[in-house]
Amino acid sequence: MKTLNPYTLLAAGCAMLLALGACDREPTDYREFLNGKESVYPGKPNNLVAMPGRDRVQFAFNPSADPSVKRYRIAWNNGRNSTLVDATTHDPAEVMKVTVPSLNEDMYEFALYALDGSGNISVPSAVSVRTYGARYESGLNNRGVVSKWFEGETLVIQWATADTVHTGSKIAYTDVGGRKKTLDVAADAWETRVADCKAGEAVSVLSGYKPVSRAIDTFYALKPDTLKF
Repeated sequence: MKTLNPYTLLAAGCAMLLALGACDREPTDYREFLNGKESVYPGKPNNLVAMPGRDRVQFAFNPSADPSVKRYRIAWNNGRNSTLVDATTHDPAEVMKVTVPSLNEDMYEFALYALDGSGNISVPSAVSVRTYGARYESGLNNRGVVSKWFEGETLVIQWATADTVHTGSKIAYTDVGGRKKTLDVAADAWETRVADCKAGEAVSVLSGYKPVSRAIDTFYALKPDTLKF
């Protein structure tokens, strides 16, 4: 029969005691490493979307279902700037919207946080977005016209291919009774007929654009183009 080394028995006994001690520890014993304080993270909001506009951004998100959440904080410029909004609902099926105004035309990194009543903060939801303004608008041109002619008192305009971000144009003209009128032209229109246009009076075109599909503002060419006949 093999004789066990007494040192081996001693080592095994120590290992067993350590294991039992570990089992006796409470799940909250990690708090000793946090100076007796727990790290609390409120439930974060979901599905954050940023929609740019003219020197502003609108955010949409589904609110946190965590009833402890009292407010939301949107921060940018590495946290140097921020805005707070009250949590008006905890229904994650609803959509909250927040607009941040007065932003320079630039690229931004935003972070959205949920805060509870004790000031605890959730993990962030981050999004990048560019704002638009005078610099973007200065590069816009009105939609081109391929040809134009009169058929009696009807002005016919055939349009050039529109830019993909074109939202439509406005035609300003004088009708046969001498009244100033405007006509909206859809972005996908290839031909427009103005039935009561008075020949010899000025006709102008002003075109609008949205830089991205989610943009909340429409931008226009700086001035209308006057059609020459």
